Amino acid sequence: MIGFWIIAGGMTIVALLCVVVPLLRQTDDAGSTTSRTLLVSLYRRELAEADRELLAGRLSKYQHTLQRHEIERRVLNDTASARSSERRTSNGVAARVAPCALLIPLIPAVACALYIKLGTPAALTLDDPPGEHHDMRPESVGMMVSRLASRLTDHPADSRDAADWSILARSYAVLERPTDAVAAYSKAVALDPGDAQLHADFADALATANDGRLDGRATQEIAAALSIDASNPKALALAASAAFDAHAYARAIGYWRRLEAQLAADSPIAVQARKNIGDAVRLTAVTVRVRLGEGVQVAPDATIVVTARATSASDVSGEVLAESRLAASELPATIVLDDTLAPHPDVALSAFPKVTVEARIEDTGASGHMDVMPANENRSTTVVIADMPK
Repeated sequence: MIGFWIIAGGMTIVALLCVVVPLLRQTDDAGSTTSRTLLVSLYRRELAEADRELLAGRLSKYQHTLQRHEIERRVLNDTASARSSERRTSNGVAARVAPCALLIPLIPAVACALYIKLGTPAALTLDDPPGEHHDMRPESVGMMVSRLASRLTDHPADSRDAADWSILARSYAVLERPTDAVAAYSKAVALDPGDAQLHADFADALATANDGRLDGRATQEIAAALSIDASNPKALALAASAAFDAHAYARAIGYWRRLEAQLAADSPIAVQARKNIGDAVRLTAVTVRVRLGEGVQVAPDATIVVTARATSASDVSGEVLAESRLAASELPATIVLDDTLAPHPDVALSAFPKVTVEARIEDTGASGHMDVMPANENRSTTVVIADMPK
């Protein structure tokens, strides 16, 4: 508030100067002493010039006398005019001082009246007791939060207080009081159970109070938020993080893709979602070690096809999710199957927690024996080509 009054005072002074200075300014041609001195000096030069003309014989005595009388007459007339102008100037200054004396107190008074009428004078008032100041120090914020908490707990629960309980919870979060934040969010959710954002915020507070773990009650609140609003950004982000922490990478990718779909492509959250998807996809990739069984003879230029298929009870069970080819001469080899190798982009390897991996020899229409093995928990497996059909 002190800053406001300093700025207001400075602006008032500038306004006064803009009005008063022009009123008090005197013109340069007023009858000042300097002007009269210059006037007499000019006429003296004219008299001296007339005397030189007489001595040079260019003027007669009679003509010299007439010219001198004319110069003296002009001196008297001009001096009288200068004195009259000086008196008028003096009177004008006095006349200008009076309105200035009136305007100096009037301008600030009018400015204050206009601010009271058109401005927001309430913004300058202090609700704190004398001696306290509005600031953002932790103790000041803590005092305001305590007042809000007291006001909310001093009367019976009311559904209209849900927003205030939410504000109180966020304030506790800022003050790094996670337990109090959880308690306040619990009150808010109980008063307004149909607010998806409240459930998502509650889940976030529960995770903060639980060392970042999104399990138990936090998982329930995330599910509640998504059941109310399946596109709630915070709920989707929390659900993805919970799935990722549980190593359910396919589900995490699904949540992140839903989150990215509703954001601008260049928004920071969308960029982070894509990064998270990339990390999860790399974790869902299947590492396959392929080798020939003992005694198996294969032409060096034969093509080995390594395939990952869907393993589920869904309609896509058995469908090819990723496929890679290499020459038999490269065996043994380790290859990585991921979403970039999908023949159908709409069916991604990363969407299936369990897949079946196979290897076969592709030559003149004959198929080699293939070992079929599910990828283990580490998404890696070994496929051994045992023999060739007779």
